[in-house]
Amino acid sequence: MANHENEAPPNYEEALMTPPRYGSLPSTMNVHGQWTKWKSLNLCGASAKDRLCLIEMQTGYSGKAPLGMRTGFLLRNGMSSKDPLLAAAGDESQGLHAFNPDGIVFLPPLDPDPKSDRMDTEVMRAGPGANNDITFHFSIEVGEKQRREEFSWRKVKKGDDGAKRNGFKLVRLSSGQQTSQPNGSSSVQNLGSFSPPLPGKDGETVAFLGWVMAFPSMTHAFTLELVDGQSGALGARWTLMVIVTAIRLYTLHVKGKTSKFVVDMGKKNLGK
Repeated sequence: MANHENEAPPNYEEALMTPPRYGSLPSTMNVHGQWTKWKSLNLCGASAKDRLCLIEMQTGYSGKAPLGMRTGFLLRNGMSSKDPLLAAAGDESQGLHAFNPDGIVFLPPLDPDPKSDRMDTEVMRAGPGANNDITFHFSIEVGEKQRREEFSWRKVKKGDDGAKRNGFKLVRLSSGQQTSQPNGSSSVQNLGSFSPPLPGKDGETVAFLGWVMAFPSMTHAFTLELVDGQSGALGARWTLMVIVTAIRLYTLHVKGKTSKFVVDMGKKNLGK
């Protein structure tokens, strides 16, 4: 194991003071990189040359905040590992949990405190979906009033609902299923209180996540498309959450952890 004792921790205060790059991100984004090396990827705009943010993969052995001993990734506010931390996501549980697909997301605080390095935590849980499939769902503050609403990533095939590729579509659930949780994110201690939406409930499609991973280079991982106008209407915090959960889904996808069989195994092993 590498010695990280002398490495400086992420500068969260600097991240809070740095203008967030995600506030001006395009509606179509692509992730590029040699994912077979599994060290880092690039969040890009329309082309691989339009690099926006660095995605650093984490093995979970360093123990450093915010992921601790979780496998996951860090999203930088720029293309250098020295750039401020923008967000992070990883396995919900620390340590090795082979079949558990549930994840935890770390975001900049909804109410920043320059004297604190605290990050808000959110969850993305796998659950039952329509047609004997699964969904991945989360809640996040949206719009000027920062009202929390529920969203669900659902599997989609090319051509269905306007999807350009196989992958997932993000559905904004109906108002009747919006969470009653007050503004502000959950803490790590009460992540288990999250209530999943009803299976297969229809709603407005607000984003598409399409797998690419084309041979022979395998350098184009996926394309993320926000439906026109949604980023402006739902806000920068929502946009960041969509980006982070899309990357999280990709890491699950390449590990074969988005299948119903694997998800069911994970829930059974965890007693959920």
